[in-house]
Amino acid sequence: MTIGGVEAAKYVIWGQDNAVARGEDMIVVQPGPSAPSGNIVVTVNGQASNALSFTVRSGDIFFVIPSAANAGDSNSGSYSQPFRTIYQPRKVMDAGDIVYIKGGTFRTSDPDHQGWDAVLLLEPEGDPNGTASAPVAYLGYPGDRPIIEGPGGMRRGVYFDNGVNYYVIANIEFSGYGAPLEVRGNGHRLVGNYSHDGIASEDAVIGITGTSSGLKILGNYLMDNGGNDAGHGFYLQGFGTNQDIDFGWNQIKNQRGRRAIQLYGHESGDRMDNIRIHDNLITGSVRNNILLGGSDGGTDVLGTVYVQNNIIANGDDQGLRVNSAGGRVYIQNNTFYNNGASGYGGNAQIYIEQAGTGRVTVQNNIIYALSGETYYQFEPGVSSSVLNASHNLVFGDGSCTAWDASCLNSNPMMVNPGGGDFRLSSGSPAINAGISAVSTDYAGTTRSSPDIGAYEYAP
Repeated sequence: MTIGGVEAAKYVIWGQDNAVARGEDMIVVQPGPSAPSGNIVVTVNGQASNALSFTVRSGDIFFVIPSAANAGDSNSGSYSQPFRTIYQPRKVMDAGDIVYIKGGTFRTSDPDHQGWDAVLLLEPEGDPNGTASAPVAYLGYPGDRPIIEGPGGMRRGVYFDNGVNYYVIANIEFSGYGAPLEVRGNGHRLVGNYSHDGIASEDAVIGITGTSSGLKILGNYLMDNGGNDAGHGFYLQGFGTNQDIDFGWNQIKNQRGRRAIQLYGHESGDRMDNIRIHDNLITGSVRNNILLGGSDGGTDVLGTVYVQNNIIANGDDQGLRVNSAGGRVYIQNNTFYNNGASGYGGNAQIYIEQAGTGRVTVQNNIIYALSGETYYQFEPGVSSSVLNASHNLVFGDGSCTAWDASCLNSNPMMVNPGGGDFRLSSGSPAINAGISAVSTDYAGTTRSSPDIGAYEYAP
């Protein structure tokens, strides 16, 4: 691996199926003190990868190592003189700084912000603010991530107050919370975190609330959270304008409360626009795997929403539900499988509660219904005229509908969908049967001759 043409100084982690979400491969390196700005390129067997931009910026690096014999909050925060708690770094950090947290379990309420029911509260008066070019980062140490644990039903893990911008929270484990990550503000990145065994709560594992933009929520794993018909996985909840939000390469498994992903407003005038939900593995929610739209405020909340390259499977309720008269929703190159078995609110892979004429595009999807399930359902009074549907492959609940142009009705020949392998087998009718919509697939493969579904066929 090279950075700006220079070999990385040290390979910390290099393996297969070792990322926290989706079984992805992960490489972790130390660039070294002489690393230049430039492109990151990985070369395997003479084959170079795509290039990712890397920029060297000024900033300090601090360490929290609770297990170190000499750890203490009066230390300098260097690796050899680390802090003991996660509360000391805020007193010395500035824009562009990083703190690595090596191991440890953190359970107590933030001593600087008692009464907020959070282990770590970030607010503009006592914490540094990042910038677009110099974010503030709290990172779990590679190979020894910290645990933020909620004893006795504490509500929040990390809480972002209004006015905090450009933070990175990565490689941290959360356990036992109703709201592990409650986020406000602009430019935040939540990457590679693991949240599990959350309690029943009206909150969410990752909740976005208040006016916010430019958020990236990538590669996180949310498993076995919520309960008793309460709690969502990723919840975009309005209380302002939420825009330019990227939710990709995440895995949400067994959301025991309600929905894996919910976009739902609460006040009149709430707005959600340019929301990109892509390349996620979403399985086993007790309600809809995805809900798009609706509001307690009585106004339509959706602008444009993209749902692309996702695997949406094994939900007790509908796979995806749309409830927006004015929004534009693009549902493209997804694989829907076995959603709606409980029939709680419908037994369809795609359910349209409300939508404007021609404002929901449904293209290149595999829509696979098991016994007792359907491909589509419409709320009474809503017709298929709301859909712009073409080049989908349906199987399991009868033939194609007349309004789905160039539809295929055939077994898609996935490798083992019941066992969680949704790749296409050789000879699948989905191969080369799609139209141009999404440039790469769920695995990152270029779609030169587009297949139907989340995966391009790979021999």
